[in-house]
Amino acid sequence: MTTYGVSAIASGFVRMWRGWTVIVPVVIVNALLLALLIWPDPIPGQSALPIVLALLDAVVFLIAYGLISATALHVADGKVGWPQALAVLRGNAARYAIWAVGLAVVAIIGRAFYTLPGLLVLALTPFLLLAALDGQANPLAANFRTIGRRFWRWLVTVVIAGLVLAIGSISSGLFTFFTRTPLATLVVWLVAGLVLAWFTTAWALIYRSAHAEPHEAQAQAQEPDRAPVPADVTPDAGNGEAEAG
Repeated sequence: MTTYGVSAIASGFVRMWRGWTVIVPVVIVNALLLALLIWPDPIPGQSALPIVLALLDAVVFLIAYGLISATALHVADGKVGWPQALAVLRGNAARYAIWAVGLAVVAIIGRAFYTLPGLLVLALTPFLLLAALDGQANPLAANFRTIGRRFWRWLVTVVIAGLVLAIGSISSGLFTFFTRTPLATLVVWLVAGLVLAWFTTAWALIYRSAHAEPHEAQAQAQEPDRAPVPADVTPDAGNGEAEAG
């Protein structure tokens, strides 16, 4: 198994396409659903519809990100399809949902005070949901263990991700301001979904590099049993005896 080379971000962009049969449809469907959910354009305060739509948005995104993360966790091993991604998500759905909701609540509370606390929460927990989907008993501890083992890689990736987020936020804000249609949301979420899948794959590669031993042991356990070869017999020894006879 290889995780990343010189750059986890560059490797993430290349390796995420190993799971394109999952990632591309998920990004497209997620963008379409989010665009449709803002179509009614309700006025806040006049009904409960904005709250309902916001909750539906959150559920759609939660499922989409779960599928992308489940795929990203295994692209280091090779191509990933729907059976593998769904198996990962089903096996850890409850743990993932609980930690995702908890992370969202903490980030929103931090964001309510100021932009920086909310972003700081996200910067300090890039491996949290990956660890939850990986079946870690304590995803938060696994998240900080990964940061400790790959501190400089985490720091560089956080800085670059922050720059991409800043540029993307300004660009999408300008685009939606001048377009002001559900089509703008569709385009923004298509681009944002692919960028999110890219960086999620980069985070997953860093996570896998810091927790390689359990995955390698699991992969070896899934290999078919092979008949043991006696230590004093080599493949050529039998051939030599046959020729001599």
